[in-house]
Amino acid sequence: MATAPDSTTLSVLRHLIDHGPLSRPDLQRGTSLARATTSAIVNDLLRRGLISEIKAPHSGQRGRPVALLDLDDSHFAVLGIEIGADKILVSVHALRGRELLRIDRPAEADAINPRALLRRAAMVLQEALDLVEDEGRVPLGVGVSVSGLVDAATGTIKYAPVLGWRDIALEQGVAEALGGRAPVFIDNAANYAALAELRQHRRDGGRESSLVYLTGTYGISAGIVIGDRLWRGERGLAGEVGHLIVEAAGRVCVCGRRGCLDTRAGMSAIVDAAYGAAGSRRRTGRPAAVAAQVGQIAALAQSGDEGVQEALADAGRWLGRGAALVCAMLDPHSVVLGGQYARLAPWMLAPARQAFRESLLLPSDDHEQVQVSALGTWAAVEGAALAVLHAYTDGVHPFPSGNMSPAWT
Repeated sequence: MATAPDSTTLSVLRHLIDHGPLSRPDLQRGTSLARATTSAIVNDLLRRGLISEIKAPHSGQRGRPVALLDLDDSHFAVLGIEIGADKILVSVHALRGRELLRIDRPAEADAINPRALLRRAAMVLQEALDLVEDEGRVPLGVGVSVSGLVDAATGTIKYAPVLGWRDIALEQGVAEALGGRAPVFIDNAANYAALAELRQHRRDGGRESSLVYLTGTYGISAGIVIGDRLWRGERGLAGEVGHLIVEAAGRVCVCGRRGCLDTRAGMSAIVDAAYGAAGSRRRTGRPAAVAAQVGQIAALAQSGDEGVQEALADAGRWLGRGAALVCAMLDPHSVVLGGQYARLAPWMLAPARQAFRESLLLPSDDHEQVQVSALGTWAAVEGAALAVLHAYTDGVHPFPSGNMSPAWT
């Protein structure tokens, strides 16, 4: 049976997750390890089936092709799921991030009932796990994403307003529903999405190690990555930026205070303002209808409804001011607009960027800090799958032993 990788080996694997593919010299420089140490670790990871050698893209130069190291795509899989009031999204990925499967299922009518929603989510996950194992892959784990206040250390949903949940032991519930088929990890949707967006930025050539992801699906939450690591705060409450005060004596918020960013740039406020500008009433206040309502608003704006376009532009300006407050405190490389903001970006992005630049003391002059999500509505799901790998390399969960796969014997 294979022995567990030590902390140095795990740090090399994490560096490949964050920065791969890399040549052996680049891996050695990036980890600051001795050449002999790096070589021994690489050989061990190759034997375990966790990494493999791939050919570098053709450079047009003569000579022997350079072999790059990256995560192995053939033996294992990681799963991500987002549990929402209106739908359940599941994706399965190989270790290198290649998507193997995507499932989009509606939630049932009684979705706010934790037991009912858990049963629905477990059914979809069981289906995905069956397909993974039918392909001969070992599932390393499932990342579970939920919008709300999440205690990732205990796997508990402290408060999910869109679902009406308080103090739900979701991680334990999912693990029990799966019958121990795979380890389960849980976190806030914005946190997971931030991880996925940062990896995508790097795949596109970026080298940043800090990013703030603003999600606008239900309330406004921020996923914060600083120095390649998620920042959850002392009590796991970091990122609740929807309740930053942006307007003295402003509108009353659901939290009971006045002037919160949510009252101007939250999706509920945007939907109300847009419907009002269009001269029509909001069809329903149910959170589960947010996606459908945003689609209707986008269609109105696309058709040239100037009132709706101005309502979206105004929300964008408020969002830009809120993003500037976040940057004044954290100074990240980029602020990414995700969730339903990405869908409404054609009308919100330009005014958000303008208000952001006007509100920030010293905006960046070498790149546009406010960007739109590259992953859309699947960012949190992809990030949940990626977080499974991080849980292993951070030592939260031990790697599988040799009896789980021929690659580990």
